[in-house]
Amino acid sequence: MSTRPENVAAFIDIARTIFQSEKLPDAGREVAARVFERLQTVSDDGKRHDTSYPARRWIEPALLAIIDEPTHLGAAARAIRTLEPVLGWWRRTSGSHGSENYIDEHVHGMICGPGGTESRYDVQLGFSVMAPNVRYPDHRHLPEEAYVLLTAGEFRQKDGDWLNPGIGGGIHNARGSLHAMRSLSDPFLAIWCLLI
Repeated sequence: MSTRPENVAAFIDIARTIFQSEKLPDAGREVAARVFERLQTVSDDGKRHDTSYPARRWIEPALLAIIDEPTHLGAAARAIRTLEPVLGWWRRTSGSHGSENYIDEHVHGMICGPGGTESRYDVQLGFSVMAPNVRYPDHRHLPEEAYVLLTAGEFRQKDGDWLNPGIGGGIHNARGSLHAMRSLSDPFLAIWCLLI
């Protein structure tokens, strides 16, 4: 594939701008810049994760919180809405300290990455949705990553306090570092990118 669908290209452009925000730590902006540099080259093996999960029902309520905003976050919500029918989906089923309902009450939409709309293995770009009052488990992985909140939520790194970077703010997780996230009283929506 030498070109990408317009809706994927549009999301990448919007996300690139969002991940340049001064509300994101320097290390988060740096990893995102490397991800978007790689995304200049289209790569797709055509393999899609087509399993649907119960938490997909929270996507629309999460999007509604920002979809009409004339901001980059609103544009991201509108782009996610157009991509939702063709995304690759997955969810985590391991980790510690997650809320009892976390498996069925979260889902990840893979836009660029293994099994995603553009299935590739050098980067990941997507989003996470959680129902209200869900704690995602403590976990770690080798790729470093950056997150930006599109709705309210909190992050935790190592054994530290819960952090609320605010809507439009985000975090950076170093390679192999322990981290988690949680929703508050409304659905959680955050975009993320990982450098493989």
